[in-house]
Amino acid sequence: MELPIPLRQGVERLLEKVPLPTLKQAAKTLSDRYRAELRDGRLHMAEEIAVKAYLATRLPATYAAVRASLDAVGEARPDHAPKTLLDVGAGPGTVLWAALDLWPDLEQAVLIEASAAVRRVGAALAAEAMTARVAWLAGDVTVDLADLRPAELVTCAYVLDEIGPASLPALIDRLWRLTDDTLLIVE
Repeated sequence: MELPIPLRQGVERLLEKVPLPTLKQAAKTLSDRYRAELRDGRLHMAEEIAVKAYLATRLPATYAAVRASLDAVGEARPDHAPKTLLDVGAGPGTVLWAALDLWPDLEQAVLIEASAAVRRVGAALAAEAMTARVAWLAGDVTVDLADLRPAELVTCAYVLDEIGPASLPALIDRLWRLTDDTLLIVE
């Protein structure tokens, strides 16, 4: 599955001046962290170079998986077109891009992401291409969901394996309580 053209162009712009050896090393470090399922209290993508490595190596497959999951929701509920989105652990906005590609009338999105570097990159990617009102919020998904408003579509993609097992039941319960219509978890 192809990335939406504005997303692909934005990624290309962000990567064009990154030396390939630097990008390769950052991609290896990121991949090693994911494979080891490190839960050491550090964010996988705390630095901008790690975010760029993610964009180059993981974004296309993540986008395809998320889009396929949203397509399944769309096929099961062809009359459903959410107007509001809450994406918890949003990364660079992958779910937002996929949701807007499927439901272009999405009006509002709130994206929760702990990493400042990821939020900056995600906001830069979205700035020129988004029609929805997008709010990027800093937050640890295990503790910072108290003041959020419910959304028609609540998503959590590739986040749960980064959360300690003891925190999962409360997180899932909170996500469900924030859901006005559909909760989608992709892992």
